[in-house]
Amino acid sequence: MTPRRWSEVIQTTGLVLDTSALYYGKDMPPDFELVISPGVVRELDREGMKERLELLLATRVKVLSPSRASLTRVIAESEKTGDSRRLSSTDKEVLALALDLGYQLVTDDYSIQNLAEVLGVPYKGLEQNEIRKVFHWEFRCVGCGKRFDSDIAECDVCGSSTKTSRKKS
Repeated sequence: MTPRRWSEVIQTTGLVLDTSALYYGKDMPPDFELVISPGVVRELDREGMKERLELLLATRVKVLSPSRASLTRVIAESEKTGDSRRLSSTDKEVLALALDLGYQLVTDDYSIQNLAEVLGVPYKGLEQNEIRKVFHWEFRCVGCGKRFDSDIAECDVCGSSTKTSRKKS
């Protein structure tokens, strides 16, 4: 699906990094613009990585916000695949930013990779292998077992909460 070595990174001029890509402290390949979203900045700040973040921002990393149109598309597609509950607002931001810029997304998050595949956004794992196929999710009541195609928090039959489960093909 996607390349494993930096030498096999697709031909773009930049990479969009999710929080995990910066959290691991791995060196990114030279000669690429490195971009993160404001949500990544907030997550790193909460994780106590403010000094590292300041260093990155002073050297190579740019902070950009995605367009409203791309964010709307990411949200709509995440609802179709059932990934909406599995993705944070920051996850959706980095996907939308990669969509806007046409850059490859660097992430180990399988839910982000799942939606990136659906959106046609190229991605690369950093510490983990990439996904092998796209999954669609459904929502199942933990009480009575009723299945829902859309993200329903509470079952209309018994009132229990729902959880995500992989949709059977």
